[in-house]
Amino acid sequence: MTAPYYTLELLQANNSVGYLVKRCGILMTQIAEQRFQSQPITFTQWVVLAQLSEHSSLTPTELSEQLGHDIGALTRIVDDLLKKKLVRRQRSEQDRRAVQITVTAEGRRLAKATKAVVLELANDVVEPYSRAETDLLISLLQRMLAHMENVAEESKKHSSRMEQKAASSGARRASRRK
Repeated sequence: MTAPYYTLELLQANNSVGYLVKRCGILMTQIAEQRFQSQPITFTQWVVLAQLSEHSSLTPTELSEQLGHDIGALTRIVDDLLKKKLVRRQRSEQDRRAVQITVTAEGRRLAKATKAVVLELANDVVEPYSRAETDLLISLLQRMLAHMENVAEESKKHSSRMEQKAASSGARRASRRK
């Protein structure tokens, strides 16, 4: 393992990968929402439709995890899309307690039709860079995403192990008191 890149003295917002990626994401979302103002859906609704267009159906939890929205916010977005008849909620055939969200033909059509707004923004974002620089940036971000997904999975496992240890030590303490 190499020496850590950041130190307490070096870590600042203007050089923090996490801060910079998050800030870029926030700005891109703000710009996209502005550009979608003339469209029949918001950018956030488009993201949901685009994600659903890539899958036959998703549960609210799966959609929430993929988009980074809490269930409450996602429910409001899906409710708005339901009113516009762009998505459907239906019971899972495998588990009647579970709900699946699917995109309608109109939702799929609208997601495709408004993708040009996202395309224009994506090209505006990479405009100052050469094709090689853009390819490198995408490659590095894909690697970072894969790494972060692995870190998140390991963090879940670690939390689960810590919860199990806490539960078992609590049970041992309780049995000692008896």
